[in-house]
Amino acid sequence: MPGFAVSLIRNNKIVFSKGYGYADLKNNTPFTGKTINCVASISKTFIGLSIMQLVDAGKLDLDEPINSILPYKVINPFYPALPITVRHLVTHTSTLNQEFDPEDTGDATIFLTEPFEPAGDASEDFKKAIGYYKLGKKISLDDHIRNYTQPSGKWYMTENFLRHPPGAKFDYTNLDAVIAARIVEIKSGMTFEDYTKKYIFEPLHMNQTGWHDTDLNAALLTKIYMPDSNSKPSRAIEHPRYEMTDFPVGGLKTSMDDLSKYLIDMMKGYEGNGQLLRKKSYQILFSPLLPDSCFENRNDYPFNDQYSVGVFWAISASGYRLHNGGSIGVYSFIYFDPESGSGAVSFCNLPVADFGKVREVVHRYTKKTVR
Repeated sequence: MPGFAVSLIRNNKIVFSKGYGYADLKNNTPFTGKTINCVASISKTFIGLSIMQLVDAGKLDLDEPINSILPYKVINPFYPALPITVRHLVTHTSTLNQEFDPEDTGDATIFLTEPFEPAGDASEDFKKAIGYYKLGKKISLDDHIRNYTQPSGKWYMTENFLRHPPGAKFDYTNLDAVIAARIVEIKSGMTFEDYTKKYIFEPLHMNQTGWHDTDLNAALLTKIYMPDSNSKPSRAIEHPRYEMTDFPVGGLKTSMDDLSKYLIDMMKGYEGNGQLLRKKSYQILFSPLLPDSCFENRNDYPFNDQYSVGVFWAISASGYRLHNGGSIGVYSFIYFDPESGSGAVSFCNLPVADFGKVREVVHRYTKKTVR
């Protein structure tokens, strides 16, 4: 793991924040609190916040059918008469899935943003992955959604839909989140990038946060890395920079300093004192919205993010509000414990199992926190 950063929050204040290792191995650039790193699926919590801001503004209802909003119809072919609602999206109970892999057709939902040739000693795993991503290209959110959900879409198949009625089963999928982000655009009349900048990043003074590399200070961007082998990783190999066609679900890039500001507002909001939502809307954001029957394989692990769910925020058996993330060049987590008033955020620039040890150390410190 070349580099990572972590912040610990106690009673709505940063009590510890530090970077470790390197943002750039070749140039020995330190990984600091100002290093900008992707946060992967933590991005979805920003979609949830945006949705609840629109609910606050009276522009959206969680129980509104998405087919009354989108410019096309999204229908589960196994339950064509049952509407899919915004609530179903934000709780991952829409029954939408992404069973089809675009790589099978030479497409990709991830595309490179810079020329890149892997080193001659790179593993075959690495070379194969890069070969897929070179084929990708940027498409609109609507095109991404249509490809999966419309019978005429090139990635459409009935296996993209669960054989369960909407609202009956929790099934985590990026498709729910990207449709929710598109709804934010439609209801606000703004791009998702512009909306989140105006209504989230700027109010929280998250000045080193954005969705695309071109919006950020290039000097602060970390290099991203992948293991040389999937089965027996032994070293980190630099990976080219990339973006996602469904960028709102996992493409947010930010610094530890900025992400800490976000967590503090979420913790304040849980207590009724956040600045981005009304008290009632924060309560909905973090409240369990589904019956126990929607979940399978539940366990009491404090960071189990499929135990219960609010609005794109997971709720563990311990009552932690959290979200985990993982993608090319990143593992991440964000969580807070309402009982102790403590929380933490962390991310690294290479997805490797050892990052779990970072979370366990952080957890030992936050468990010791007493109000």
